[in-house]
Formats: sequence, structure tokens, C-alpha cells
Amino acid sequence: MHGEIVPLFAIAVGLIIAVTKILTRSISSHRLEVEKIRADAMVKAEEIRTRNELELEKLMRQDQSGNNAGNGTSQSNPDNESKNTRERIRY
Repeated sequence: MHGEIVPLFAIAVGLIIAVTKILTRSISSHRLEVEKIRADAMVKAEEIRTRNELELEKLMRQDQSGNNAGNGTSQSNPDNESKNTRERIRY
């Protein structure tokens, strides 16, 4: 009876080791893919944030130059930023 159990036990241990090795590789590659996706998303978010910031600055300058042309002043005043300029930018 003991002669039959030892080979079965050895096969079971071998299968457990093989499955563990396969699962470890699979989990590692999955984690790597998740990190790549996360990094790509962060880069895209930063690009969008920067693009929106530049567009906001551009619209603020246009709005300020429009306000300055209308009232005859040549100084730029950040307090003259209109509510419409802020509403035009979508985040």
C-alpha cells in the first residue's frame, strides 16, 4: 500500500510545483501589463492637463486683450478674466 502512495504523492507535488510556476509567470505578466496601462493613462492625463492649461492661458490672453481694447488700457489685469473664459474650458 505504501508503494502506491509514494509515486502518487511525488506526482502531486510535481504538479503543484508546475502549476505554481505557471501561475507565478502569469501573474507577473499580468501585473506588468497593468503597470504599463497605468503609466500610459498617467501620461495621457498629463498631456490632456497640459493641453487644457495652455488653452486656458490662450483664452485668458484673448479675453484680457479684448477687455483692454474695449476700455483703452494697455495693462494686463488678471482680475479682468471673464467667467465665460473659464466656462469654455472643459475638463
